[in-house]
Amino acid sequence: MVAPRRKPASRRATPAPKSAAKRAPKPASTSPAAPPLLHLSIHCTDLPGIRFGAPCGAGVPACYDPVHLGIQRGEEVIDDVPADQRQATFDASFRVGRQRDGSPNLLGPYAHGPVHDRFVYLSWGVKSKAGFAMFRRLKLRLGHLGWRQIERSLASGEPLRVTLRLTDARGAPLCATPPATHVAWGR
Repeated sequence: MVAPRRKPASRRATPAPKSAAKRAPKPASTSPAAPPLLHLSIHCTDLPGIRFGAPCGAGVPACYDPVHLGIQRGEEVIDDVPADQRQATFDASFRVGRQRDGSPNLLGPYAHGPVHDRFVYLSWGVKSKAGFAMFRRLKLRLGHLGWRQIERSLASGEPLRVTLRLTDARGAPLCATPPATHVAWGR
C-alpha cells in the first residue's frame, strides 16, 4: 500500500493550537530598570589664563604653558579647553543609588572618591601634541547633595547647576577643594 502524499510543512494549513493564542507575550527584558541619571552642569568663570608660573623650590619657578582645563572621566581628562577663555561649561552624568544609610549614592565614571565623600575632578594641565599633562586638579564635592535636590532635578529633567570661580587669591588655577566663596549651587 502506498502512503498518501503530504504537503510540505511550509504549505500545511494547520490551525494554531488554542492555547497559543492565550499566551502572554514575553517581556522584552527581564532586567531591573536602569537607575535614573542625574545631570550636572559645571559653569566655570574667572579662568586664570593660558600661562602659569609656580615657585617650585630652590628658587626655580616652573612655567606651565599652554594651560588647559578639563573634566576627569574615569582616569582620562576630557573636553579640555584653553584656560584663557572667559568661561567654560562641563557636563557630567551620574547614576543615582542609595547608600546603606539611605542617603544618595552618585555612581559612574565622573564620580570619584569614597561612597560617603563623592566629588568630581576638574583638572589643570598642559596640552601638547603628546596629550594632556596634568599638574593640579580641583575637587568639586557632591556629598552635600540631598534627595530633595536630586529628585527635583530628575523630575524636571533639568541639570543641577554649579558656578565655580577658578582663580585663587594669587591669580593661580584654583585647586583642591574650593572655598565656599568660589562655589555657587543653583538649580
